Amino acid sequence: MVVAQIVKVRNNTLKTFHITPGDIFYKTSVDGQPLAEESIEVPPGFDQITEGLTVPWESVSSVSGSGLEISESESGSLIRCVLGPHESDGEDRDWLQFRSADWEPLEKNRWTPLGPRHLWGTIGASTDLALTFRDAKSSPESSPSFSLAEVVHFESALKTASPNTVFLNIFDLASALSIPNSMLCNTMFSTMGAFHAAIEVYGQEWAFYRTPTPSSCGVCRSLRPRHHPVHVYRQSINLGDTNLKEWEVRYLIRGKLASNWPGGTYDLLRRNCIHFCQELALALGVNPVPAWVRNLHETGHLVAKGTEWHC
Repeated sequence: MVVAQIVKVRNNTLKTFHITPGDIFYKTSVDGQPLAEESIEVPPGFDQITEGLTVPWESVSSVSGSGLEISESESGSLIRCVLGPHESDGEDRDWLQFRSADWEPLEKNRWTPLGPRHLWGTIGASTDLALTFRDAKSSPESSPSFSLAEVVHFESALKTASPNTVFLNIFDLASALSIPNSMLCNTMFSTMGAFHAAIEVYGQEWAFYRTPTPSSCGVCRSLRPRHHPVHVYRQSINLGDTNLKEWEVRYLIRGKLASNWPGGTYDLLRRNCIHFCQELALALGVNPVPAWVRNLHETGHLVAKGTEWHC
């Protein structure tokens, strides 16, 4: 099954809302702070990063009886959001659904397909969403017939991010590794996997490769971010916003870093695309590459080093 993570919550209305997590497998935090109350209060102007806030699967919600609950303080209106199949969908996908307080389907025309369904969730895809409350009729004098479902908007977090947001784009090295990587690294636990990685910022994606000519620059800009002729795109991780302007980022990469990364120095375990992403992330002033992305080549490096020492 698809795992839908809400990584950003914004309120562009004049109303106050409450979000009550409904997934027992995740612990929610807001702006890095664990959720102390039962729900997240979302007053006007709210704009925060969230972690561990997911849209639960329908099968889980049927047991807990909650789903992701969204309510509006003044009117008391409440809707539930869950993931599940659509009866008219022939592609066996998971859909983000709106339900009423008594679980009746709402706004079916606004249900969103998120990806193919898979068993147990460990083999399913993960998608990051931004939840925005917006409505043209957002004044306190709004009609009592105010429809909460029409105000709730789920969008791809990639599309709503600011231009200076830095993403770590992660790829499976090959399609045959997609399932093993998913079983080792998913939203329930993460250990290690065989990955290719690239940094995306200001709409451009940069990565490090081996080149036929050893002295040639190994830092390349992708023609199309999150697409590759060999590697299979898996997900993007938000590493934070850089304070550098677009021209400063280009100068950093082309004028400073590129000369230190000739393609002939590429080494699968000691100096690869993930090492480059780690250095670039540090230079951009954002979060480092997560350990589960680095673990395989770091472990391989230690094993190889130990083998060389014993020999």
